[in-house]
Amino acid sequence: MNRATAFAYLAAAGVIAGVACAATPQPAHADSTLLSVDGPLSGSDTAIIVGGTIEPTPSTAFAQTAENLYLHPLGFDGGASYSAVCDISGTEPCGAPLQVLTTPELIQQGPSALAGASDIVHAVENELAANPGAFSAEDPLTVFGYSQGAEAESIAMTQLTQDGIPADELHFVFIGDPSAPDGIWANVEPDLDALIGPNNANAVINLLDPIFGLKDAIGVLTPDDLYPTTVYTLAGDAVADFQADYNSAGLLGILGGIAVHASYLGLTASEIADASTSVSGDIAYVDLSGPFNELGAITGAIDSGLLSSGLFQSLFDSFEYALHAIF
Repeated sequence: MNRATAFAYLAAAGVIAGVACAATPQPAHADSTLLSVDGPLSGSDTAIIVGGTIEPTPSTAFAQTAENLYLHPLGFDGGASYSAVCDISGTEPCGAPLQVLTTPELIQQGPSALAGASDIVHAVENELAANPGAFSAEDPLTVFGYSQGAEAESIAMTQLTQDGIPADELHFVFIGDPSAPDGIWANVEPDLDALIGPNNANAVINLLDPIFGLKDAIGVLTPDDLYPTTVYTLAGDAVADFQADYNSAGLLGILGGIAVHASYLGLTASEIADASTSVSGDIAYVDLSGPFNELGAITGAIDSGLLSSGLFQSLFDSFEYALHAIF
């Protein structure tokens, strides 16, 4: 291996590791406005909330911020703000409009998302069983996921379909979706193949897999033909907008976009309203192109539960998983 190839090999490993710890081109944009009055969630009044990596149990601030910034514009709970929050016990439903579900959300992306998907399936099916006839195309059950939570819910969709859950009873809402067409899991392997060759790419993935659990995550895509879904993506997000970052600035572009991925909960309503939308199959993509106050967004995200939604438990569980995987 020559020096240039070795440098690219190490840089690729560092980029994947960094994105994992944080966490086909999309169709042309068509200008559109999101309105609470007639949005796709205008009849929905119950949402299951799932966090991202290192956020196994979203806090009240997290859940209410997700509602205010991302569900409210779609009409959820009549456009409500700061709805009551409860924690689902195991996967049994609770009574508040915003139901927080605990999922692993480990640094190990693949195995954690697979375990989280199972929890999501049980939580959704229990909610539907507890309220027969309550959900429909006009009154769907909302399922919200951030980052790894969106990945886990993408996996859960297939199982829910196999279990016979009708498409018109659910509506998924994702922010920072790594399984979007432009996201990391659809593109990181072919990009590494092109950069350092398939053999070296496989070596990088095999090197990192025991620590980050990449193999089960690579290739996971959000289905566009199973359930209605709304996907919000910030331009420059190294996880959800991975390919665009890589195309514009290579590996350094990915490193620069990790902070953007952590900014969703710190945006303002006006920054989110200034968006364009496009539709592909059952997915409506909401592209947040900015500009936005990056420092203000990070600060706001921290205040809104970014680091207070089970951080230390997730880090401990991730470290324990890594030790078992390595030894």
